[in-house]
Amino acid sequence: MTVPQKQLPHVPPFMEPKTQPPRKNGVDTRGMLSIVTMLVSLAALTVSMLGAAKLVFAVFDDGLENSLDGLFVKVVVLGLAFFFGWGVGLASIRGFGNLVYPMVVNMYAWACLVAVSGLYLKVIQKLYMQQYDALRFWAYLIILLGGLFVLICLHLLVENHDLRPFAIPLLIISVLQLFVIVYRYVFTTDANGWLVVSDFVIFFVMISISALMLTHIGILSPLRGWIDAIFVKNGNSGNGKHPG
Repeated sequence: MTVPQKQLPHVPPFMEPKTQPPRKNGVDTRGMLSIVTMLVSLAALTVSMLGAAKLVFAVFDDGLENSLDGLFVKVVVLGLAFFFGWGVGLASIRGFGNLVYPMVVNMYAWACLVAVSGLYLKVIQKLYMQQYDALRFWAYLIILLGGLFVLICLHLLVENHDLRPFAIPLLIISVLQLFVIVYRYVFTTDANGWLVVSDFVIFFVMISISALMLTHIGILSPLRGWIDAIFVKNGNSGNGKHPG
């Protein structure tokens, strides 16, 4: 005869304590850096462009006699401010994935195109009047190239930025300059024929750069690839973007 066994009291299984996710300190470091670098870059680019505009007006209004003193120092200071803002902006867009700053840079690029177009028209006027010397001519050419250089630098800041629409106004102004050249040296009698070289140099430089921008043959691709490789190598890319 078997003796019935007593049932053991029901013991619940061992319960592991719930693990709580680590608390966040409430500060989005990436977003904060994205905003701060955007503001710093925007301030530096704005200051450099305003300073460059003042220098250009001085060259066109007073000639170079009153601006030769310390001109090199002014250019170096403006260049330093611009490249500092450009580098910080590159970190903000590519490093911290800022989504707002590319739109601001695009507006700055269009403003730069308007400025270059205005300078181009002013240079055409100066060439038509033929009241310039070799020093002023080279100053006009350097100013135009400097404006185009700034435009290209802003273009490189933004990923997948299309430079072709920016070439259309420059091409239109180049055609206008061609008409002015023909009228100046064919339909007027007081033109200095030797100065046609200056007109041709400006025309061919601007039409060549505009054509390269329009054809989009990838001249800037190695430089853009080098910039992309820097941030991909460091684990940063525009894919992990932040709206700030």
